[in-house]
Amino acid sequence: MDKVRVGIIGVGGISKKHIKELLTCENAKITAVCDINEANLKEKADQLELDEAHRFRDYHDLIACEDVDAVEICTPNYLHVPMALDVVKAGKKLNVEKPLALSAAEAQTLADALKEKNTEAMMCFSWRFHPAVLYAKTLLEQGVLGEILDIEVAYLKDSALWPGRKLEWRFVKEYAGTGVLGDLGVHLLDMARLLIGEFKSVCGRLRTAVHERPLIDGEGMGKVETDDYASFLAEMEGGVNAIFNITRAAYGVKNTVKFDIHGMEGSISFNLNNPKVLGIASPKMFPDHPEMHEIDVPEGYDDIQEQTFADFAQKGEKGRFFPSVEDGVACQKILDAIELSAKEKRWVDIV
Repeated sequence: MDKVRVGIIGVGGISKKHIKELLTCENAKITAVCDINEANLKEKADQLELDEAHRFRDYHDLIACEDVDAVEICTPNYLHVPMALDVVKAGKKLNVEKPLALSAAEAQTLADALKEKNTEAMMCFSWRFHPAVLYAKTLLEQGVLGEILDIEVAYLKDSALWPGRKLEWRFVKEYAGTGVLGDLGVHLLDMARLLIGEFKSVCGRLRTAVHERPLIDGEGMGKVETDDYASFLAEMEGGVNAIFNITRAAYGVKNTVKFDIHGMEGSISFNLNNPKVLGIASPKMFPDHPEMHEIDVPEGYDDIQEQTFADFAQKGEKGRFFPSVEDGVACQKILDAIELSAKEKRWVDIV
């Protein structure tokens, strides 16, 4: 296969990152797009210079297209698993947006279908690909921090407070499942699992900042059904204590992701507004200077999400930090547990 031919289902906002990165991949090309919104479909298809035969309104037609080897699903959350099951049934490679599903039970149906077909698929956990995250992973594997004691993690945005923002699907539980918890928080869960290990139990609180929004079509207001900010505690593998804060109601903050990891023999800190910079306090690395140092991440930690998918779809290579559907299922179990914890106001074990 010279280049893997990729079809994209859903060409709204999140697809921009996929398209931008795919266009840099020498072994991939976008051959088809699909969207129910005619304006979005025309804009992206025109941009990609695709003819009418490769512009679809029905996703089944894109999956069936002979010029598509692999499919990326960039749609609202409730469509992820139904569409992904059809891709798996067609025997084509799959990359699906996060969160994987509306529940762990639904997510498991996709994992089971992949297992039955003896194949795998990729999840869009894009934040794990930042150089600071990948280098932190390497240092942790080398034991630079010694025994890990605790982590403190935050994802901050102001998108809930944008003036005039309407009642889009993200604010409707039937379509989104959770709000900021699943939309943004799932990235933190994925990175924490990658860096530290599995979650054992959680205790969370979910709240909404803006309770009503203008309806998408027509006049009037509709109720917001999903969370705008979420906080939770977690016990992780090895007894690690974790504190998470996720919000889209941080006034004036555009997009900030921060991790602090503390061990018996050092600490790591990063802010992904500077994705190639890592803070490290470690006598093993700086024996004469135990305080926190800011260092540039070395070369070789620049994996790209879409290049990873292109290599997987073309050659079956998963690379060093491949995010699988199994990772998506694991994160979905944690999301479910946090929701239950918030509802019942108690600690919930991850099962």
